[in-house]
Order: sequence, then C-alpha cells, then structure tokens
Amino acid sequence: MDPTAPSSAEVIVDPRVFRSVVGHFASGVTVITGADDAGLFGTTASAVSSLSMEPPMMLVCLNRSSSTHDRVAATGRYAINILSVDQDALAARFGRKGDDKFAGVAHRMSDRGLPLLDGALATIECDVVETASGGTHTIFLGLVREALAGAGEPLAYYRGRFGALAQSQEAAAYDAVRDWVLRRRTPLAEGIDPSELAAALDTDASFVYNALVRLVAEGLVTRVDGVHVPTPVTDALVDNLYDARAIIETGAIEGYLCDAPEERIDDILRLAADLAAREPHTSDELDEFLVANLDLHSAIVALAGSRQLTAQFRALSISTVWRDTYASDVWQHKTGHPLIPRIARAIAERDVDGARDLVRTQVGFVKDAAKRMIAQHGGAL
Repeated sequence: MDPTAPSSAEVIVDPRVFRSVVGHFASGVTVITGADDAGLFGTTASAVSSLSMEPPMMLVCLNRSSSTHDRVAATGRYAINILSVDQDALAARFGRKGDDKFAGVAHRMSDRGLPLLDGALATIECDVVETASGGTHTIFLGLVREALAGAGEPLAYYRGRFGALAQSQEAAAYDAVRDWVLRRRTPLAEGIDPSELAAALDTDASFVYNALVRLVAEGLVTRVDGVHVPTPVTDALVDNLYDARAIIETGAIEGYLCDAPEERIDDILRLAADLAAREPHTSDELDEFLVANLDLHSAIVALAGSRQLTAQFRALSISTVWRDTYASDVWQHKTGHPLIPRIARAIAERDVDGARDLVRTQVGFVKDAAKRMIAQHGGAL
C-alpha cells in the first residue's frame, strides 16, 4: 500500500470545494508541446513551475488520461510555451481533445526537434530526467536545454478566466456578481450592498461596484435613490437582449462564415453535436444545457476573430435566470431542438443565408419561450 495515499477513514475535501478554492490561485498559462513519429502534439497546462537553478530544471504535471502525457513519457522531452496575454484562443484550443491541434497554428521547429508556438512569451525546452506520480497526474522533471524569452505580458488564469491578471480578477468578479443577480440571491426589490456582496464573493468591493455599474448599463440592475436593485426580467428586456444577440451573431455569419478557418467550423460542429444530445430534466441539467447553448452561439460569433465582440455577446445572456424553471412545460416543448443540427449543417456547408435565417428562427423561438415563462410567473422574473 502507498503510505502517502489517504485511507478511507481520512476526511478529504469535497472536489467541488477544492476546485473553487484552488481557483483563487492565479497562474500562468502554458502549452506543453512535443513531436514523435506520429507527428506534433500538445496540451494546455498551468501546473508548471521552475524547480531549481543549479542545474536548471522545470516540472510539468500532466494528467495520465492525456495523450500528450503518454507521448512525453515515450519521447522523454517536451517544450514549455509560456503564452502571451493575447493567446487565450490557443490556450482553449490546446485544452480540448482533438487529433490535430496544430492545424493552422503558426509555429517553428527548434534545433532539437520540438515545436515552438509563434508569439509565445517564452519557450523552454527540456529533457525528462525523472518522474513522480501524484493522484491522477505524473510529474515530469525536466532538465532545461534551451530557454528563450521575448517582450510582452503573460496570459493569466484566475477563477476560470483567461486574461491579464488584473483583467481576469475583475472579469471573474463581474461573472460572480452577474450570476448572483440572475439567480436572485438578492431578491427583487431589495438593495445590493457592494461591500457585503464583496465579502460574500471573496473579492474586491471596487470590482463589485464596477460590475453593478455594468449591469445597470445592461438593464439587469436598476439604480434607485443611489441603491442598486435587481431588475425584473420582462418581455421588453427579453426583446432588447435577444435582438442585440441576434444582430451580433448574424453579423458574424454574414461577414466571416465564408472564409472562416476550418478549425473554427470544426469547433462549432463539435459544440452543436454536444448540445443536440442534451435533454434537460433537472435544474442542473437545464443549467448545463443553457451554458452549452451559449458556448455554441459564442463560437459562431467568434468567427469574427474579435474577443471583445464575443465577450459582449456572452454578456447579453440571461440564461442563468431560467435555471429554476426546468419543470415548466416550456422546456419540454421540443420545437427549438431540431434547429441545432440544422444550424450546424448550414455552418458546415458555409451557407450564409441559411445559417443566418436559422439563427433568427431560433432567437424567435427562444424569445417566445422566455415570454411564456415570464407569463407563467406573473409577468416578471
């Protein structure tokens, strides 16, 4: 028996609690890359650290379920690509499972035969000299053979968000405040105290205040006599938000679908297949369905190649407010579900008119469903 392994009698923290708490540790973002006879491979990793200066060594932790893990173990070497702040798309790309993550990705081969990503803030090439096991991961201790760095700002990962560190912290706070408001943790007609909410969310009060200002602009919070109050979701608000989303998404389709890179089309098709397979029957399942739906349509907007536009599109979502209405007959109505594979098919065929019209049809269905839901709750949610 492994003496370091916990016994069944020991108390171990709930994995969901651990994930939330460890998310407060801000980390850099890297892509671990390598090459073998089968081709190039890589994966996104944040569990990376310098180990010693004499000799210069790095450690990388890789999940044993990852194909990159097995190929690093077999080749005995790897490159660490420390990503710059504008490479969040690369972090997401290499973080997903896929056969050819390098398709369309600019890179060069080093003298030691390792792929190095163009635009990376720094690259470090290592030979594996020792390994150790920990939980589901293997720790690869690497002797540094080459190291290069350039100018720029690193990409940070904090509480589930990529970005510059300060931006990630404020963005995470905005997401948390928005979620709080839409889940009605402060009931309608009650005021929101920024200091109290900051304490509840374990974040900075200035971030909470800024988030509330943004939510006023989005129509989700109203400022009454100097106090921020959650705004009821009404038919008018549904029209404003979903019409704005439709304008952004159809604009991305009309402007960029024809010339979109194949890997972006593949991402959309993968997300559509996942969404079409979902059948929400509980509050949590509905929550996951709505998140998957937002991810799909955000990927369509991302055809424009603008992080700002995609972020604005996501900020117009109010899907969280529906999570406790899963039992309603509105969600059991299947009219909208067949639209998902039809949208995917139009995207795959680069049928601009068809994809645009289907998105508009789906938005109309969602607006109708939302208004029926509001009517069931007395005209406001």
